[in-house]
Amino acid sequence: MVVAIAALALFVGATQATIHKVGHISQGLCPNITEKQDFDPVPYLGRWFELERYEMIFEYGMDCVNALYSDLGEGYVEVHNTARLKDGTPTDIVGKAHVIAPGVLSVEFPGHIPAEYHVLDTDYENFSSVYNCLQEGIYRVEFAWVLSRTMTLEDGIYSRAQQAFVDNSIDLTIFQTTYQGDDCPYV
Repeated sequence: MVVAIAALALFVGATQATIHKVGHISQGLCPNITEKQDFDPVPYLGRWFELERYEMIFEYGMDCVNALYSDLGEGYVEVHNTARLKDGTPTDIVGKAHVIAPGVLSVEFPGHIPAEYHVLDTDYENFSSVYNCLQEGIYRVEFAWVLSRTMTLEDGIYSRAQQAFVDNSIDLTIFQTTYQGDDCPYV
């Protein structure tokens, strides 16, 4: 994946649409972030709806994105992501995750290199602010999500979710809203 990111970084002069398909690529260093130090995976289990994200290749054109986390035992969690493709077709992928440091999970899907999932903040009942950044030379590739237990968030709770990114010097202006609605094919 690092090789692919390095190759893609060479094309920073390419169209903005291409860049957003990969993840948010920009010059600069990944921020020094602070994860939720008392993160507990047990109350994190259950369904999360994606409300906002940085656009990235593996979610390009998707809406109705949500994840269901279930206990697999022995410290592992099943990650079942579902979404709707641009053509209306439902899609899903199942992987697993485990905590590797406070607020940091290693997430692995079949056929993919494991990735880190940094929980910056969560109250477990309403929101979760999640981030990852990969450094390749002078370029960084960022991934970020605002997740919710419901299809919407009250303003005060949404502000708290955003504050986790602000506190970690992560750009809020890059977020794109993910459509969630009654017509979504939730599993």
